[in-house]
Amino acid sequence: MKLLFVCGASVSGEELRCAAWIKSLVLNLCGEYEITLASHSLASGEPVVFKSEGGSVTLRGLKAFCGGEADMSEYDVIVLFGTENGYTADVLKLCAERGLLDRAAVFAQGMAYPCALHYAEGVPVRVVKRYTLRDFLRRQNIKKEQAAMMKRAETEREALTLTRSFIGRTTMDKAMLRMYNPSADYYRCNDVLREPFYSGEWSADACEKHRIFISQYYYPLKGFHYLLEAAAILKKKYPSLRIAAAGYNPIEKPLPQKETKDSSYIRYVKKLIGEYGLEGNIELLGVIDEERMKEEYLKANVFVMPSSIENSPNSLAEAMMLGVPTVAADVGGVSDFAEHKTEAFIYPSPAVYLLAHYIDAVFEGGAPITEMAHRGRERALREYDRERNLLTFREALEKIARKSD
Repeated sequence: MKLLFVCGASVSGEELRCAAWIKSLVLNLCGEYEITLASHSLASGEPVVFKSEGGSVTLRGLKAFCGGEADMSEYDVIVLFGTENGYTADVLKLCAERGLLDRAAVFAQGMAYPCALHYAEGVPVRVVKRYTLRDFLRRQNIKKEQAAMMKRAETEREALTLTRSFIGRTTMDKAMLRMYNPSADYYRCNDVLREPFYSGEWSADACEKHRIFISQYYYPLKGFHYLLEAAAILKKKYPSLRIAAAGYNPIEKPLPQKETKDSSYIRYVKKLIGEYGLEGNIELLGVIDEERMKEEYLKANVFVMPSSIENSPNSLAEAMMLGVPTVAADVGGVSDFAEHKTEAFIYPSPAVYLLAHYIDAVFEGGAPITEMAHRGRERALREYDRERNLLTFREALEKIARKSD
């Protein structure tokens, strides 16, 4: 079977660069299928061949397929990753023109419309509308970011309306599909996670007590402001608590970059850190690779995901795979990942007092927390079993291929 994956991808040296979970799929399937990655980030031109231990993958610029330089009709299935990407609707329109819609499948990532709706929840209106120097120079602030997301949501609506086959994994993405397109076929398939997270297990004895890990924090919908409010409550009982935050770090930039690099949201985060006296409790890790990410999960006393919206957060899946006690906001597709108090603590997103309460419960520890984390790990091992999910994906591809026979 010949597969065309439409996504962002490139080759740097001997490394294939694309979203981690797409890379996992590609590397696990390239020995069995003939796979071409049509990348919106590559220019048209001669194909590039990437070779791995399992097989080889061809990369071409997406423009080559859109302009007729390369033929999409050669492929049995065309998989478009991400409804929120503008090129998804464009490629589906081309498929419609060329009679290839039955071969096309949209693979859900984030969903733009819910992200636009919930982008800045909990952030004061004055912060949402404000321009810092960095925002002014870029002509972009939180309000404009939210408006841009809403424009992407309109493109997403066009894509979902055209979709005949949809590969998702949560109640939220299925509800979004049904809102725009009740007749499309829905295939449920969980991701294949990054390789390091299939081994290793969290231990209460080995972790750093009262250490919180959050995998992203730089923009509003990740809810770092909620976690800081909860930390202000917790610090009264745990004055030495630590919040380790991964991701791009503009806060500790040297002068003169320090102030000119601040977005309105980061300015707000810095204000909260100062107001709550958390300067000595925050550890900003910067952008870290998957091995270091795994170390941080295992080092933490608790993994927290305080987002205002998520569809299928792989960070939550990774934490549960490692057996880390987890506290997550009940948003989007999160309730499909874990059962409250059985496998993780799940709380209403704005309820900072409950976020603090459940982190405190994890800090207190004991057999119930260890057992909950263990059950969460057992569920994640089932849900993200590599061979089972690859088989489910293969079965979906074969069903979609048969549509156009």
